[in-house]
Amino acid sequence: MKIRTDFVTNSSSSSFAVIHMKSKEIAKLLEKYRDADIPWNVMFEVEGDEIDIDPEDFMSPQDPTKVEEVLECLLMLLAEVNLEDVSSPDFPKGFYYYNEDQVALMQEAFENRKHLTDSIQSVSWDAGLWVPPEEEGELQNTHVRFFYDREKGSSEFVEDAEW
Repeated sequence: MKIRTDFVTNSSSSSFAVIHMKSKEIAKLLEKYRDADIPWNVMFEVEGDEIDIDPEDFMSPQDPTKVEEVLECLLMLLAEVNLEDVSSPDFPKGFYYYNEDQVALMQEAFENRKHLTDSIQSVSWDAGLWVPPEEEGELQNTHVRFFYDREKGSSEFVEDAEW
């Protein structure tokens, strides 16, 4: 999984994340919690088993490199929740920054992780950061793409893909 740790402020750089997925079970999970008290970072569209996310100037905090990472990366992007926190013996009491609805979403996703992952039919995850030449330094242009298609039996992760 590709994890970004840099943050851009006061910059003319731009970032993007464009995600299209087909998963009946993840679509149902997102719809179930859509109106919950969850501070969604970006808007998402669900139509049937199709999920579309196309926020303007938003950096994906984690990018999947394989299908088993998609659910965790998706929830980190949408709701700033880390599914790994659920496995901590201090969860949820030791994690004061999650509200009750975030905890419920995390627990349901964590308990059903295999079923939710197995329901993924396809994923197109395209994310990047463009930094103008005059601002390059610690930040570098990045572009990652992850594609998965269960029917075709294909999975591909490309870092620094062509713009």
